[in-house]
Amino acid sequence: RSRAPLVVELGSGSGLVGLAAAAAAGAPPQLQPEADGAATGATQVAAALLDYSKWSKLEDSDDEVPAADVAATAPGRPEPPQYGAKDLAESTQPRRQPPVPDYLVGNSGGGGGTNCYTSLCRLLDKDPESGVDNSHQLCQAFGKLFRCGMMDNQRQRFYREAIASVPPGAFIVILGLGSILPALQVARRQAPGRAVLLELSSRLAGLATELVKANKLSLPVVAMPQGLDNQELVRQALVPHLPADATHVVVLTEMFASDLLSSGLVPASLAAHAAVKAIAPRTQIQHLPKTVELTATPTEIRTERFGAFDVRNFNAFRHSSSNDKADFWWWSVRLDNQPNTKVALLGPPQTLCGFDFDRSSQITLDEVRRSVQLKISERGRCNAVAMWWTARFGDLEYSTRPRLADGPNSEDDRREHDRSEWKQAVHYLAGETSVFVGDVLEVLVSMTPRFTVRMMQQSPCSVEAPLWVKAPLAAKCSATLPILPYHFLMLTDLHRLQVYADALREAVRQQRKRLGRRVRVLDAGAGLGLLGMTAAMEGADVWLCEAVPLMRQMCREVLGANAKEIAEKEGLVQLLPPMMSTRLQVGEDVPHKFDIVVSEVLDLWGLGEGVIPTMRHAHKKLLEDGGVMIPSRLVVFAQPLELQLWGQAERDNKVDLSPMGSIFKCKFSPMRINQFPHRMLSDEPCPVMEIDFRNVPSQPPDGAPNLENVQLCIRMGGKPALRARMSTVPITTSGMLCGYGVWWAADLGNGHVISSAPSSPQRSWKQLMRWVDPPRFVSEGEEVQVLSCYNENQVNVEDVHVPKAMVDQYQEQVSQQVHQQQGTPLPLQGKPTREEPSPAGTRRGSQPQQKKKQVREVGSDAAVAAALTAAGDAVHRGAAAGAAAAAAGAAGAAKVEEPYADLVEVD
Repeated sequence: RSRAPLVVELGSGSGLVGLAAAAAAGAPPQLQPEADGAATGATQVAAALLDYSKWSKLEDSDDEVPAADVAATAPGRPEPPQYGAKDLAESTQPRRQPPVPDYLVGNSGGGGGTNCYTSLCRLLDKDPESGVDNSHQLCQAFGKLFRCGMMDNQRQRFYREAIASVPPGAFIVILGLGSILPALQVARRQAPGRAVLLELSSRLAGLATELVKANKLSLPVVAMPQGLDNQELVRQALVPHLPADATHVVVLTEMFASDLLSSGLVPASLAAHAAVKAIAPRTQIQHLPKTVELTATPTEIRTERFGAFDVRNFNAFRHSSSNDKADFWWWSVRLDNQPNTKVALLGPPQTLCGFDFDRSSQITLDEVRRSVQLKISERGRCNAVAMWWTARFGDLEYSTRPRLADGPNSEDDRREHDRSEWKQAVHYLAGETSVFVGDVLEVLVSMTPRFTVRMMQQSPCSVEAPLWVKAPLAAKCSATLPILPYHFLMLTDLHRLQVYADALREAVRQQRKRLGRRVRVLDAGAGLGLLGMTAAMEGADVWLCEAVPLMRQMCREVLGANAKEIAEKEGLVQLLPPMMSTRLQVGEDVPHKFDIVVSEVLDLWGLGEGVIPTMRHAHKKLLEDGGVMIPSRLVVFAQPLELQLWGQAERDNKVDLSPMGSIFKCKFSPMRINQFPHRMLSDEPCPVMEIDFRNVPSQPPDGAPNLENVQLCIRMGGKPALRARMSTVPITTSGMLCGYGVWWAADLGNGHVISSAPSSPQRSWKQLMRWVDPPRFVSEGEEVQVLSCYNENQVNVEDVHVPKAMVDQYQEQVSQQVHQQQGTPLPLQGKPTREEPSPAGTRRGSQPQQKKKQVREVGSDAAVAAALTAAGDAVHRGAAAGAAAAAAGAAGAAKVEEPYADLVEVD
């Protein structure tokens, strides 16, 4: 017999759903009695009493096990395969975790007062007295500022033409060194005593003085560390230079920022204007630029798919629902350079604020708050407001407007370097809002001329950012963005994902064919889990391990969005609780070892994100015999090249910028080499170091030799390096050796390689420039020596150059010691030693001549050892005795006797 199906309606309301289900099943509808007990139909049906006692034995549907699954999991039967996605943190007991490394935590480089030029200047002057050496980072920051400013053709053209239009008799007050070139143009154009430069930083003021001297110009420079916004201090600085009877004064400044205001443009201009008026009341004051205007437009910046995966949830990280120390910040984004990202301006630009500095007396510095109605002219999902500014001087104009704002049909003939140095200031809102043509987005704007611009959306959001998306707040790290900005960059790098995905798919197929079962894969440092999900789409059983709780939560969201596709491909992804992969234990955290371990924790240096401890632990503790590691090895390359950061600016503007290199020295600089004029001095890059992740050397004891073929100990960071190597690079093109370009290539197996080389199309990693100080000329056919070494998180590359004077000095020292031991007089310089026949028929001078040859070789080796000492970190004295013999043997020299080896002591 067939029975009508049982339908249970929970929270019946009007009961219409139950009635409809009963009618569809062919059963007579049963109505519940009214509250007064009266029948509601022709036939009154008595309701049976319900037995609630059995409810206590029921389980929630999520915990129930179907009968078929119970039978399948009975003893003696294999467990059926599972597909889809799991969060293992929901079924495991929490355990204490170590703190997350600082380099994995969010970023504090937000807009406004946290990352402006003024703050950098204060750090630059404070650095020598603070006890903390930030000089390398500051050199990087200022070097980039000056370099980008000089290469900004649109900016330089604006100031060049504006300065040329200034009347010759005008007195020019320059506020800040800016991009250097306009200040040098003023010094070259103006007569002595007709200009002055006021600089906020004392060290930058010193740089300006050196630049003026190097170019044989005259321009007084005054350091103003107390600030350029103090009217009285500015007046005192101008009094010795500005004539009281001056009739025309021009105030020139480049104190801009991405949001226009953060570097103190407005208060500095107002203070200078008032100070000039106090000194010369009747003078005409003109500002360059005369007017500035800040505009804003509603914007959509979203990533929807990355490769084969839905990553729309990741856009929640763009919303800075930050902490109490950092709120409502903007971020610098170059809207024209966001591949694989949907970027759309959803409305016409609207003016937020503007300043006419020729009317400075009417400008106030008070905060202004007002509601701004941003009109919508394009359909989309608005999650940000983009801002840019425009400066004007007469008919001249300089703007940070993106090319995107010119429209798709505009004829833009701007060249690559015509784009502005400054990016656009993007203020991410608290969520996403679906907008249509004719809508209005209301935002509350706070404008503080002394500080920055902040915004808060007043219109309701369609989807608000999750409450768990918050910037970290800790004693050591208070951030303004939930994650590091390079995560957004990586989501524009399809090449990187494609190379890893191809290598991983091939490895899964090979392992499945070899094993005849489902392949087990660990994605260590999973991030969003894209590599693990790639393996799962090939039917693998994947475990994702991510240490940062915030990133792991986002990985969970992205995993959920792609779980259906994974299940259709019969894959399984299991998300482990937040932990470092180096703490995983087989049998406790995971049931089995893995057939494949994949990790993409590679940074600019290659080792800075912990790939060595990650892969070493994985190979030793987590990988099955015959398992695959991706990547399996890393090769570091170095190539000598001629690259002068300021060379192009010097040639184009006929200036001498040599003081830049002497003041802002740094050992390494991250850069995209192909963006600079350069010349490679060798045909091919030299592989200076190879790191096999399947056989990483253990930490050597202090003093143990670690330099290949030489008995020397090279140290890094106070400990011996894991390994060191000397490499010889032949010079094939004569030129000025400015440094070495350094990059790496990771072997992903089966011919798949991901590289940070200049020729690689990837966007995630720049190259490193290892500078040679001072640069030197090298000729074709010459060879240069490179010392490379590495520890667990850093690679170091050094140029080993032994000047001839050093070799001669060591030869002389060793020669003196040898003759003192033998009791023979030193030969007179320039005169041959007297030779008398020996009893054996040999010449007495033959033995000393032979020993002199050995002394020359030992002296050269000692000089090399001394150069290695400076290059490494230190060379242990205990290894010095055998250093010369080993080096000479490697060079094919004659064997050095023990007395000579004792003479070679390396500091």
